[in-house]
Amino acid sequence: MLDEDRDTLTGEPIRHENAWMDRGCEVISDAEVLHLFGIDVNRDVFNARSLPKQSFCLRTWKKPDWKQRESNNEQEGATYLDPANILTVQMFGYGTTLVAKEQFAQLRKDRRNTYEEDVTGLGDDALWSTNTSTLLVRKQYQVLNIALTIADQPHDNLALAKALALLALARM
Repeated sequence: MLDEDRDTLTGEPIRHENAWMDRGCEVISDAEVLHLFGIDVNRDVFNARSLPKQSFCLRTWKKPDWKQRESNNEQEGATYLDPANILTVQMFGYGTTLVAKEQFAQLRKDRRNTYEEDVTGLGDDALWSTNTSTLLVRKQYQVLNIALTIADQPHDNLALAKALALLALARM
């Protein structure tokens, strides 16, 4: 596909529908998530939820030391450590490549304090937010949003988010 498909009669960009509507948990499959993170569905209380008429998938599972974390979190003055892992995947379809590019440019301009890091080697463009542990990846008219909280240090989630993005990009 070219950078921007155009109508042969009008020359206008062809508007693409979001192919992932109602299929948010297919962008990255449960099997891929289970394998990548070594999750045992029962032991780790794995759960995947999507939203109707959205391209959204929320997955949660317990950390191996979740009981110890919960106990520690109840201690006065203790640093809070999340007992659960959270992976949110959402696919935005902006209709045209131009609109998706403009959205990315706007993020860089207006939300650079949030999306502070450019990420190379993924899709047509990518941004990382350590503050929200979120990776945004643009490929043509689509933007993949991966929010991942596994590591206790937010930036440490970037490498795993990139691995997830590569799985999704192969399908986009």
